[in-house]
Amino acid sequence: MKTNLAVIGDPIAHSLSPVIHTTVLEELGIDYTYQKIRIPKGELPHFLKSEECLGMKGFNLTMPHKQDVMPHLHYIDRDAQIFDAVNTVKVEGTKLLGYNTDGAGCLRAIEEKGYKCKGKNTVIFGAGGVVSTVALKLALEEAKSIVILNRTPETAKKLAQNISNRTGKVITTDALTTDVMTRYCEDCDILINGTPLGMEGIDSDFEDFSFLKALPKEALVHDLIYKPEMTNLLKSANTMGLNTLNGLGMLIYQGLLADEIFMDITLDFPYFKNKIENKIKNL
Repeated sequence: MKTNLAVIGDPIAHSLSPVIHTTVLEELGIDYTYQKIRIPKGELPHFLKSEECLGMKGFNLTMPHKQDVMPHLHYIDRDAQIFDAVNTVKVEGTKLLGYNTDGAGCLRAIEEKGYKCKGKNTVIFGAGGVVSTVALKLALEEAKSIVILNRTPETAKKLAQNISNRTGKVITTDALTTDVMTRYCEDCDILINGTPLGMEGIDSDFEDFSFLKALPKEALVHDLIYKPEMTNLLKSANTMGLNTLNGLGMLIYQGLLADEIFMDITLDFPYFKNKIENKIKNL
């Protein structure tokens, strides 16, 4: 059977991408297949030249290929250029067109909760790959301030400098300690956890959640983790009456934005998000 769409990466077995995209295809009655394809690091150039790849409509990328794919593309959109990462490739004949929908997906999930990033004070925990994309998007959306707190402050400083070089936005960095977290939470509109703390399969979690008490009562606590659905961070925030958001919305929206690119269509996002959430809950 011919593969029309796919997600490539390594590891890839636990990817939820097929659930997202096959839901859309089935609802629209489009007879495409969506597969998971394991491509180890180093084997990407061979795959990109293969008949299998060039016969597709497009594919999504996850680790470790989001940067490695870029030299092989014929077009790269603005967000992907600024993020220096591609998560969506559309195939047009022999041409490969690169996009990044991660940042827009995160922004859409936040806006769905009734929050605008423009003019807001934002604090991010962690300095990994996903934080880079989210922080860059916040800078592009003219967040009033962006603070990145990380256990290794030097890593946060390097990330902040990269964002500043690309967007002109000055980023504040500091250590990820309870005292520091509490201080920055006092004037925070949107708090984002980009660390793996509290993730399913990870033994470590925040030492305590007292920093949440410093947040203004109207603040949003956004955990980019979606497994479990409610991390201890979100549970604690809920107990304090704060608005919360997990990472599933970002995951779904980046996928829906990719489908719009693949198929040149406009999707009803709330409708498809509801359908996909129900399917994921029943897995």
